[in-house]
Amino acid sequence: MQQRTVWLVMVAAAVVPAFGSSLNLGTAVSFGLIGGTISNTGTSVVTGNVGATTTITGFPPGTATGTVYAAGNPTAVAAYDAIFNPGGALSTAEGLTPAGSFTTATSQTFLGNTVYASSGDISTATGTNLTFNAQGDPTALFIIQIDGAFTVNGAMTFTLENQAQADNIFWIVENNATISVGSSGAINFDGNILAGDTFTMSAASGGSGVLAGTINGCVFAQNANTLAGTTDVGGCAATNAGGSTGGGGVPEPASAGLVSLSGLIGIWAWRRFRVSHSRSWLC
Repeated sequence: MQQRTVWLVMVAAAVVPAFGSSLNLGTAVSFGLIGGTISNTGTSVVTGNVGATTTITGFPPGTATGTVYAAGNPTAVAAYDAIFNPGGALSTAEGLTPAGSFTTATSQTFLGNTVYASSGDISTATGTNLTFNAQGDPTALFIIQIDGAFTVNGAMTFTLENQAQADNIFWIVENNATISVGSSGAINFDGNILAGDTFTMSAASGGSGVLAGTINGCVFAQNANTLAGTTDVGGCAATNAGGSTGGGGVPEPASAGLVSLSGLIGIWAWRRFRVSHSRSWLC
């Protein structure tokens, strides 16, 4: 009986699924910039491909390490569909059950392999610092769902600790995503942005020839994707040397329930062990 109990505990631990190491972006993983429309006014540099379903302007002077596809190109449309079609990456990530909250205008720490959600629009204050703690797992995934619009106002800093990777941060924005630089200087923004409406990167003081910021990830917007100033877009993990393919799974919404189930099995097994042990002692 004791051997069977140990086996049951091992099975309970084995059935708990691992948190996915990346969000499945499909063919979009080779793109740094995707939109219904794309426009750029400065000498932005995109790592990976650039594609839109309707129009593309500003490439050149913007450049890409991959291909700047003509608007409506089938390859670009397929990548767009992988993100924004029903069942695509955006709707999949929006459907995940959050375990934590993202609050407004305050510094906050996010733990790896956790989904966080806001209760509405998020508008940050200058000086906000966000910490991402992978807890020693370099594949740890961070998904932040914004239930509305997401606006970054001025300087924001990021702290990646315990092997956290910018490639594994996903900002899932229901509506408009905006990074407003202003006079605070160039921003270094960590994570991939998937916006259900528009994305806008503002110009820095001094005009379109001045670096507005670096986005360490890819930027996908369902409608207009606008770089109003010179911006460096780092692209998805697969477009960078040593990056993953982006083909991994997403965390299952029911994983918390499975963890609870395994805990119950463990408790049941322990109780069976105690009963059987007591009986053998009485014998």
